[in-house]
Amino acid sequence: MRVLLVCVLLVLLGGCAPEAPAFSAVDLPAGARPVLLAGYGGDVLIGVRRDGHPVVPGVLRANEDGAVSEIPVRGESPYGLLAKWYAIDSDGDRILAVGGERGGAHANVRWSVWTGTAAGITEKVQGFSTFGGWGAGELVGAALASSTPVLVGSWQSAKAGLDVAVWTAEGDTWARRDSAGTELESDRRTLAFANSVTAYGKGALIGGMRLTDGREIAMVWQSAASGTGWTGTPLPDAGKLAVVSSVRCWGAVCGAAGSVDGTLALWRMADGVWKRLPGTPPIPVKDSDKLAPPLDEHVTQVVSDNGQVKIVRADGDTWTANPISGPSGTVTSAVRAGDRIYVLAGDKVWRG
Repeated sequence: MRVLLVCVLLVLLGGCAPEAPAFSAVDLPAGARPVLLAGYGGDVLIGVRRDGHPVVPGVLRANEDGAVSEIPVRGESPYGLLAKWYAIDSDGDRILAVGGERGGAHANVRWSVWTGTAAGITEKVQGFSTFGGWGAGELVGAALASSTPVLVGSWQSAKAGLDVAVWTAEGDTWARRDSAGTELESDRRTLAFANSVTAYGKGALIGGMRLTDGREIAMVWQSAASGTGWTGTPLPDAGKLAVVSSVRCWGAVCGAAGSVDGTLALWRMADGVWKRLPGTPPIPVKDSDKLAPPLDEHVTQVVSDNGQVKIVRADGDTWTANPISGPSGTVTSAVRAGDRIYVLAGDKVWRG
């Protein structure tokens, strides 16, 4: 008791720092290498690749007690059986995932789309021209919007470079929407790039950037429903070089994580208005870094600071960047499930 009282006094005087929050590694089946995390109601989905021949994609489910179980995954194409997960989304029941693996004469990514529930996930084979061909770009995200699921990536523009591209589901088939004449189109003055997508209302919200007149402008695009009717919004207080890396929404509130002029930047949208959150710790972030989406409507962020994993959060106007004990390296995915946080850093999943 005396030691505790002394420590409390030292904390008040600034001389005894509280311990960093401790995280424990999640035990995964042998040979399973984690690549992505996604929320699944109060549980967490862990997308993995399995060592072996071929390298088979898998999805695990971690419950509130940390116990891990297997979700059956069935590939239907040669490249599907080799896929690495690029995106996984869930509405607490349905699961939508995007996989990919390089191959062919030009080593382009061969994309695969997977759907299902916790009872099982199956690849839905698409025609080659759906995601491939001369105009093909890439896929960067998937969202189970309430009106219709959407995939987001890029496709050759009729005017210049690549457009931001959106695919919507028509049963088990995916159809690309024409970006010409919309806010997603690029031209000789402005090039658009997407990095992330999340469900928002009946539609979806895309995060990325526009390159125009030598400036990188942090951008979000919002659709009302069905992956159409996109409205573009430049995010405020975005300096000279800015980009949105990831987005996530909670009802009517959305958060975006990215960088402005080489440091961490966080934005929040409430009542339809985006604001950059002031006072964010000046953690170095390159515009090419892939940040995990914010954890909650307060835009709590898990980020790597020179290899040290920190939780960045605000208490009113005061920000803290607390290191956490356990994870190290680059944070590639993070999700909150109830009062627990799961972090994918390096090649391990951590729970705290």
